[in-house]
Amino acid sequence: MKALASKAQQVKRSGIREILEIAMRTPGCIRLEVGEPNFPTPPHIVEAAAAAARDGFTKYTLGGGMLNLREALVEKLANFNKMPNLGVDNLIVTPGSVFALAAAMDAVLEPGDEVLLPDPAWPVYESQVALSGGVTKFYTCYAEDGFVPRLENIEKLITPRTKVLLICNPSNPTGAVYPREVVAGMVELARKYDLYVLSDEVYEQLIFEGQPTTVALLDPERVVSVYSFSKTYSMTGWRVGYAVGQPQLIGLMARVLEPHLSCTAMPNQLAALAALKGPQDCIAEMCQSYQHRRDLVCDILEQRNLFQYRPSGAFYVMVDISQAGMDSYEFCRALVAERQVAVAPGATFGPSSGQLVRVSLATAEADLIEGVNRLCTFIEEKARNR
Repeated sequence: MKALASKAQQVKRSGIREILEIAMRTPGCIRLEVGEPNFPTPPHIVEAAAAAARDGFTKYTLGGGMLNLREALVEKLANFNKMPNLGVDNLIVTPGSVFALAAAMDAVLEPGDEVLLPDPAWPVYESQVALSGGVTKFYTCYAEDGFVPRLENIEKLITPRTKVLLICNPSNPTGAVYPREVVAGMVELARKYDLYVLSDEVYEQLIFEGQPTTVALLDPERVVSVYSFSKTYSMTGWRVGYAVGQPQLIGLMARVLEPHLSCTAMPNQLAALAALKGPQDCIAEMCQSYQHRRDLVCDILEQRNLFQYRPSGAFYVMVDISQAGMDSYEFCRALVAERQVAVAPGATFGPSSGQLVRVSLATAEADLIEGVNRLCTFIEEKARNR
């Protein structure tokens, strides 16, 4: 039998998913490995989808998304993101932001083109670059800088083959919120070397300190911005995201998605429309809860002499496990087996992150406190036994 596709075999397994599967088979495991809000989807959003299904809104839609949803997104982008000159041709609705990111990669990359990713970074980016025929180069973000990138480190990596600079702000997995001047400097580098900017802003409304930076305002022609309903409205399983950019590129993204999927499910799009049009107080309530949980976790880490930094957004914190003398995968598997706590291995997020683990704050407060205390105790025990 002929060999399977080499580019598919280059795709690395997500360490988050690996630990998730172990955790789901472990009775009583405290789940801190996956970035999924523990809040239910707000009732008015659920009812909108149920009503859509009951009323027969279960058909195909335009590949780029329903017009009424795209019109509502144009309004949201004008009001929240301060982008007033957009039309429906500037955006595409996708089954989750993952497809928006993949479509952008496919629309821009030629085989061998280089993509600059942060380290640490969400592991899906690297897999998508590989599937699109590109080459990943990592710019390291250091804990002593609060995981904010250094512009000089990015510029050193740029070659004639570099084509895309990816920004994730607020960051998954670190929760870092980049200052506006840093983002502006990154966009200026992209302009200087004629790069596209792929801006992942799915955590844009989960910021505790500082202000969101809409990257496209700095250079709308070269920036593709990706957003999602998953984190903002606790709609992870609904799979609705969207991308914004100049019409020619957005149109090509729609074209490359067409062979893979016809459209985003109509009831889910109508649920997203209800999210935009309905009450927005749920966003502030969830954000305040995540901030409170962040403070609780950081207090524990300080008390246990494991504190490194205080994340300013999203709902994650990276914890240094170097004292344990184990690589992050070995550590995470042992933590589940011996202490029934699941966290994500740092090595899945990039080559410099092997002595870190990611803790998700998006779980019930009591479980979070217990799980982080068990994590700290486990590190201390392993350190003593080295």
